[in-house]
Amino acid sequence: MEKDLYFCGDIHGELRTLVWKLSECYRIKDSDVLILGDFGVGFSKDLPDIYKRCESKLEKNNLTIYTIRGNHDDPSYFIDPSKNDFPRLKFLEDHKIIELDGRKIYTIGGADSTDIEDRKKHDKKKHKITWWPNESVERKYTDLPTKVDIIVSHTAPISFSPIVERTSDLPLYQYEKILETRKYLDYVLREVNADYWFYGHFHQSFTGTYGKLLYRCLDIMEIFEAPYHINSNPQGKLEEESHE
Repeated sequence: MEKDLYFCGDIHGELRTLVWKLSECYRIKDSDVLILGDFGVGFSKDLPDIYKRCESKLEKNNLTIYTIRGNHDDPSYFIDPSKNDFPRLKFLEDHKIIELDGRKIYTIGGADSTDIEDRKKHDKKKHKITWWPNESVERKYTDLPTKVDIIVSHTAPISFSPIVERTSDLPLYQYEKILETRKYLDYVLREVNADYWFYGHFHQSFTGTYGKLLYRCLDIMEIFEAPYHINSNPQGKLEEESHE
């Protein structure tokens, strides 16, 4: 059976809300859904119970959810995903090519938190983990793919919107780290030939172009149907068929 492919912005632990939106609001069936990071895994031990409550809807509608790593995700879930996967929920490793519904997709997880100091203070006070030192993008300079259909990441190349701005509560060292991470993704942008690039993280919607590549940032819980190929989808395609 052929399946459709959708992308989704950050869900921050709201798996049940996402499944409800997919199945009850948008009546999406026979599809794969790829979350662009900040799934929200690792903040509690409730995921098996939450998944169990969603499983019947996922099975009934033939939906499988995939997610890359965000800065609000425990990286350990993505190092050896087979240990953490559920039948209809899959965690994706960084810097891997996966094929979903006829598209070759390159995955790049991770990002640098702008609220790093608050999260560190919270962790120390509450004696729990909400921030991980290895949250950032893993930088890989060799053996990158030469051509894929789509690149997915949590944060974005510095050439994409939004521009990098430093707010008064963002430490200089973290601002510089954010700049370097996004510059690294610009390196990937130059090295890997792709038709589309999708990302989340910024809690806003952006659409733009870089040469012949089209990019789209998805807002929180925004759902967007994946295009098939640049030749059959004019640039305006990325402005349409978005569910917020």
